[in-house]
Amino acid sequence: MHEIITGSLTRRKFIHLMLMAGAAAAMDWTRIEALAADIKNKEDYPVVVIGAGLGGLVSAAYLAKHGFAVTLLEQHSLPGGYATSFDRAAGKFTFDVSLHATVAEDGIPQKVLSEIGIWDKLKVVYTPEFCRVIFSDYDLTLPAKDPEKIKTLLGDTFPDEKKGIHAVIDDMVQVQKEMAGHAGKDSTMDRLENLTLADWLASHVKSSEVRGLLSAFCGYYGLPPSRLNALFYAIATGQYLVTGGQYFKTRSQDLSNTLMDAVIEKGGEVLLETAAERILLKEGRVSGVEDENGTRHLASAIIANSSVPALFGGLIPREEIPKNYLNELSSYQPSISSFIVWLGLSRELKDIKDYEIFIGADGGPEATFRAALSGDLGRAGLGVTIYDNLYQGYSLPGTSTLTVMTLCGYEPWKKFETDYFAGRKNAYVREKERLAWILIKKAESRLIPNLTSMIEVMDAATPLTNVRYTGNFHGSIYGFDRQGARMNLLDVRTPIKGLYLASAWSHGGGYTPAMMAGRHAVQAFMEDWGR
Repeated sequence: MHEIITGSLTRRKFIHLMLMAGAAAAMDWTRIEALAADIKNKEDYPVVVIGAGLGGLVSAAYLAKHGFAVTLLEQHSLPGGYATSFDRAAGKFTFDVSLHATVAEDGIPQKVLSEIGIWDKLKVVYTPEFCRVIFSDYDLTLPAKDPEKIKTLLGDTFPDEKKGIHAVIDDMVQVQKEMAGHAGKDSTMDRLENLTLADWLASHVKSSEVRGLLSAFCGYYGLPPSRLNALFYAIATGQYLVTGGQYFKTRSQDLSNTLMDAVIEKGGEVLLETAAERILLKEGRVSGVEDENGTRHLASAIIANSSVPALFGGLIPREEIPKNYLNELSSYQPSISSFIVWLGLSRELKDIKDYEIFIGADGGPEATFRAALSGDLGRAGLGVTIYDNLYQGYSLPGTSTLTVMTLCGYEPWKKFETDYFAGRKNAYVREKERLAWILIKKAESRLIPNLTSMIEVMDAATPLTNVRYTGNFHGSIYGFDRQGARMNLLDVRTPIKGLYLASAWSHGGGYTPAMMAGRHAVQAFMEDWGR
């Protein structure tokens, strides 16, 4: 079994414990309750949580529920990190920053939120299909929660690759069974864990076109098939294949607000618009956090829902961090960022019934990833989400709300960095608008005729926007990337005593890993109590 970093979890143990909803049935969901019951005088040992993204909110909610004195610091005026929403046109349109769907059917989000005690306060809706995929030579809509029907549809469309298509989908279904504790004689997880997605698909499918179709979900994980772990792809994509997806109504902000309310209702403190300035140490152990106003918050432990690059060498001076840990971190790469266009339309899109639509570009997934990384968004792949096809009433009558999204590297935006953060944005805005219209025109030509004539409201976000609102290094949307078999997973425990990680930077991007990171950080903190 390979270790990822000194003191970190093995990849297999990490997957079985935490990664995705398929593991939920096999997990010990009584562990935190038992640990909390054995800890006395919890109110005398304050905990500070830095960052109100989902990992930080979940950590703070668990701590508050179990009687710890917890203070949550957040630089933004809203809780949620990427799980937020915003209004335009005096509230006529409310846009979701990031959520398209998360896993359904008793997955980890439901388990975590039920433990905290807020699941019944939230409303969810199932996504209507797995996805729609539009490439140059075909346009297919794949059904939700029906792997057999998907096998039939794809096998009939590509009869020469029918056997390989069935094998890939069967592998994903089998991984879900193994994650739930139903392993067969030969483990599919063992077979996939040291392969890239490209290796796995090539072992079954000859056609590059079909391999591109089967890897359509790569954009959700921030890497091309040649660099993405096969087992991770099978776990994450397989969940949607088998159980479908769900969306938090009315927006992801409802989830974040409900988590924040849970912290406050149980006696915790949430300080918005209050950035952490530095972590205070005493004899190699955390002792508190000083915020941007100079206020010091004492802490017996700190849970960091912040960017790891900003944490080590920023909030904590480099000289306080063990060199071997810094050396390991220096080998990690931040994930790619994103470019998103939000559109409020002046009419309803009644002719298009699909919700999540992937539009391919020439050259296949490797070429489109390189284009995204370099900022050549005209040659990158595209995702269009039409939220009004999710549930009736998402938008006001006579209007529609949608997003057009692609991955985007940070490097092309570095030339605007100094001026952007100094408030000089003219050149930046021109480039942002130029690229936004490239994406809009592509969506118009491939999916929504006359789209430009319907636009009432348009807004866009770049990697620099992501830095501004979340503090994530280089605008990363997935923390560290999951390159190859290594997968770049960090333990929640750090070499600094009393400091724990709870974010995409330790557990990977997405709502499910972030929420699990928050739970795992609290469990590790409780396990270490008194040591």
